[in-house]
Amino acid sequence: MGLFDFFKTKSGAKAQSADDKTLSKHAERVMDKRALSPDRFASIEFLCKSGTADAWRAVLPRFNFTVDPSITDREEKQYILDSIVAAPDNAVEPVCDYLRTAEALNWPVKMLRKIVDRERLVGELLALLSEFDTGYSKNADRKAQIIAELEEEKDARVPAAVLPFLADFTEDVRFQAVRTLFQQGDAGLASSALAKLLIDDDSARIRTTVVDGFVETQWLINADQRDRVASVIRSVPTGPWMLDGDGRVRRP
Repeated sequence: MGLFDFFKTKSGAKAQSADDKTLSKHAERVMDKRALSPDRFASIEFLCKSGTADAWRAVLPRFNFTVDPSITDREEKQYILDSIVAAPDNAVEPVCDYLRTAEALNWPVKMLRKIVDRERLVGELLALLSEFDTGYSKNADRKAQIIAELEEEKDARVPAAVLPFLADFTEDVRFQAVRTLFQQGDAGLASSALAKLLIDDDSARIRTTVVDGFVETQWLINADQRDRVASVIRSVPTGPWMLDGDGRVRRP
């Protein structure tokens, strides 16, 4: 190594160290709820304009908390979203990484809907869902959020992935699974399981949601389930309901 190369390498290392220090300083300020709003926003703006993968990873945790007033909170988060949408090249992987750890999925999913295709988005959500089973979970709300986001994404992969959650321990998860399965429109896969849930689940909310789904979609109840379904739907609060001769739920 020549003398010029030595100084060049040393200079580059110092520059890199300075860049890292600057990034860390702004990342810390972004996460400081007690910082003055103009100061925190200046750091958000710096990171968003940097547009590197590391900068995105530093700014995305801003979505993990709220600040007062709410309009300031909303403006800061909207600025980050708009910046990512405007310059997504280095943002896809950081946003996907953030999605995997975020407590609330609405913002990262909103970003991904704007910067990746539906196949990638659904794949990311299904990968998250596959980490859960249907037993008791301290993080059941996360399951419900994932399934609720899938409700808006009609995809052949979704029904089979969501179907097991009709038997989830948590009512909110079962409720979201019902809504998503009806929205997906795969009667062949889901109709019998949904009718079974209508028969077996004691929750008035679940039964009402299932009945509403059958009414809206006009899916048929299987012949071997009709007697039990006809008995149950008499007591659904939104009734009166009955089954017609073809096995559809309708008003008398």
